[in-house]
Amino acid sequence: MFRLSSEATVLRQTVMAGVPGVWDKKVALRVGWFTTGLVRTGSRFFHLPAEPRAALEAVRGVEVSVYNLRAEPESMDRGVILERADKAMSSRGWTRVVGVIQEHDLVAVYIPCKGTSPRRMSCCVAVLNGRDLVVVSAHGNLEPLMAIAEKHLDQASRDHLLAWR
Repeated sequence: MFRLSSEATVLRQTVMAGVPGVWDKKVALRVGWFTTGLVRTGSRFFHLPAEPRAALEAVRGVEVSVYNLRAEPESMDRGVILERADKAMSSRGWTRVVGVIQEHDLVAVYIPCKGTSPRRMSCCVAVLNGRDLVVVSAHGNLEPLMAIAEKHLDQASRDHLLAWR
């Protein structure tokens, strides 16, 4: 419950290795299929709007960890950090689908190269903002979220057509 999966651990270690200094762990929490299943089952006793209901139905497991660098680093090459993270995750069968570097921020999102589908999707995310690092890993079934998105797109398309006429 308080440890990260191997992919999230590799991503965390790779990012931390690229930033000289001492990191303090603020929180590390892992919620698996059993706990998310209990939440889904319990939530059925409450009337929830479609969007939060879809989010609860989609999540099958999530882990979050937050770290803080004690002191401002003398130097940090976010491009090199991203390259090393790409190499480390690629060696484990993951590929980067989002990579953003802007001033003091770095965001990287990875998904497995194989074995994914809308019903079985995983992702691993690292966000480095100044001296704060957040690593998130999640897996779930995207179909409930895709249905909500499709519904909103259909409504937006209808609204756009009405406004155009």
